[in-house]
Amino acid sequence: MRFSTQNLLSLREGQSHAEVFANTLDECRLAEELGFHTVWLAEHHFSPYGIAPSLAVLAAALARETRRVRIGTAVVVAPFAHPVRIAEEWAMVDILSGGRLDFGIGRGYQPAEFRGLAISMEKTRERFDESLEVVRRAWTDERCTFEGEFYQVRDLCVLPKPVQKPHPPLWTAAVSPDTYTLAARRGLKILTSPAFTPFDILRKNYDAYRQTWRDAQGTDAGADICLNKIIHVAETSKQAREDLREPIRWFFQTQAGLIADETGVPPEQYKFYRRVRENLLSLSEDKALDQAAIAGDPEEVADKIRQHQEALGIDFMMGAFSRGGLAHDKVRRSLKLFAEKVMPRFA
Repeated sequence: MRFSTQNLLSLREGQSHAEVFANTLDECRLAEELGFHTVWLAEHHFSPYGIAPSLAVLAAALARETRRVRIGTAVVVAPFAHPVRIAEEWAMVDILSGGRLDFGIGRGYQPAEFRGLAISMEKTRERFDESLEVVRRAWTDERCTFEGEFYQVRDLCVLPKPVQKPHPPLWTAAVSPDTYTLAARRGLKILTSPAFTPFDILRKNYDAYRQTWRDAQGTDAGADICLNKIIHVAETSKQAREDLREPIRWFFQTQAGLIADETGVPPEQYKFYRRVRENLLSLSEDKALDQAAIAGDPEEVADKIRQHQEALGIDFMMGAFSRGGLAHDKVRRSLKLFAEKVMPRFA
């Protein structure tokens, strides 16, 4: 079982922006010291939900602060930048990190971010598909040419090239069932954050992804699924739940306000998120703690991870240890308890 961390960089009342970044760098350095496999970074704009708008800058800083841990993006939002620029910048990160980049790319989902950057939410899936293809070609072809509806690249020498060959591992976020099979056909690994989806539905999606990958790629190798869960470990189960109660309430209330507009008609590709918003607004703290989080003492946390492993057939988990702006000292303590008393059970 491989374990990783997710870093959203939420900004809470009373924190300075510099403090959020200093805490994140410290937590990522600690994750490397403790033996975590990957530290994942999330791009967001214009709200306290997450204040890392340029993941390449943050990833490059982490590349100089660490030596072993892999650096992942969960995710770079494809419509927000030209794909040639994306390819150039992330090839640099792969070089500066010595080939430690795991590149996750997605199409975005928060209306306020699209409005702030004056980008339409229509046809984001089509934009994503074109962007992904341009990045692939820029990384692997000596000269890149692409003719699409949104992007045109003509006989362009895109430099530098990444260290990893043919390119860094490619990941994408999956929410709807059709995304799993589409990703498998494109050779994309899966990042999934199913807070409230029952195991049987998840397993069906995961199995469909693995079978489609096998059919499309001719092998089982590389069909990775990384499951993201809120994780918090404390000395007692009661303490873990009390630590997380306020941060998890803030997180889901904040997410509900960003995930879909309160008024207006969303694009067809995003109608699903209106229902998600309604579900989040009616969410109780106890349901969030029981279903969206793995919180408890080390033994309880290990048992819950084992349940996920056995039910879903996963071997890669991403822990959101600082979800909701949980206090930095509690995040550090949780990471240490997890590494010392939970991870060895899955060695």
